[in-house]
Amino acid sequence: MSKVQKICQGLAIAATATFMLSGCSYMVKTGANVALSFSESHIVPPIIAMDDADMACASGLSLTPAIMATKNMGADPTRMAVLLYSAAGLCAEQNSVNAELRYLRASKAGNIPEAQDARIEQKRWAATAARRQYAGFQLFADRWESKYRYTLGDSCPSMKSNLDQTVYLLGMLSGLQAMTNDINSGGEVNVPKNIAAVVERGMACLDNERFWGAPNATRAVIWTLLPGADEGKPDPYKTMKESIVIGEKKGVRLSHALYAVAAQASGDKEKIRDALRTYDASRSDEKPVNEEFRLIDSMAGSMVQAIADRYWTEHTGVRSGDGGMRQFWDEEEDTSELDALFGDIE
Repeated sequence: MSKVQKICQGLAIAATATFMLSGCSYMVKTGANVALSFSESHIVPPIIAMDDADMACASGLSLTPAIMATKNMGADPTRMAVLLYSAAGLCAEQNSVNAELRYLRASKAGNIPEAQDARIEQKRWAATAARRQYAGFQLFADRWESKYRYTLGDSCPSMKSNLDQTVYLLGMLSGLQAMTNDINSGGEVNVPKNIAAVVERGMACLDNERFWGAPNATRAVIWTLLPGADEGKPDPYKTMKESIVIGEKKGVRLSHALYAVAAQASGDKEKIRDALRTYDASRSDEKPVNEEFRLIDSMAGSMVQAIADRYWTEHTGVRSGDGGMRQFWDEEEDTSELDALFGDIE
């Protein structure tokens, strides 16, 4: 075989291999996108409808690596990944809170080594939470800016599907949570502080009534936390209260959790107790949870419970018990209901 023939044969083999590999790559990408589309349609809705935040947290830890692997196949895992990163971040947040409670107990007991160890653990878990939440936010921000050809926080994308709007809400909240947890970690992850301003502007793109009052409640929290952010804005706590009413009507109490976050940050005893009592009162049978978004409601409940446990442990050394959001350690027991009950018997 001549040299020219060998070169031609080599080129032919290379061309055939390239065609086969590109075809294989196309098939892999198509398969991955079909699988993601199926998951978004038939798996994400039942996950969001779950009322077990701990189980969702475990799902986030186990499924995120598999879902993210489809990105290397040419697929777009953004919508599922944002939800899963948010759930995985919740796991780390809960661990960080537990370490903080251990720190508070050790500090009250004067156990310095235990307190130091707990503080180190708390910061490590806060950094893990920030890392996961920031990964979800970055994935969301990159995809949305590319898909809708706009800059996050500068304008509003024309989102038509309910899933896209829900992912937008979760992505924004993940960014804000990432920034907060990074601060708690001592800046270990270097989450940009300008995320708060981006989220504040970006939340105006969502229908506040449709999303349970959460968009305006989120903006109001930022008004209380970011210097100068409240300039020209409505009263933040009034805005949160208005959003809470919407949240109870819609059956998703995310606004309650955001109010509790703002109250805790303020350090105001009356605001903290009002936020906890408001959430506790919302758990009555007359105010049912929206079955479509029970997971969001459950995650909000975990946030409020963490704030209650932190508040009680800081002052008493123990977590909030049954009725701990309704009545506090320095208050006399309310016996009016019992008196009324036994009065009927008499």
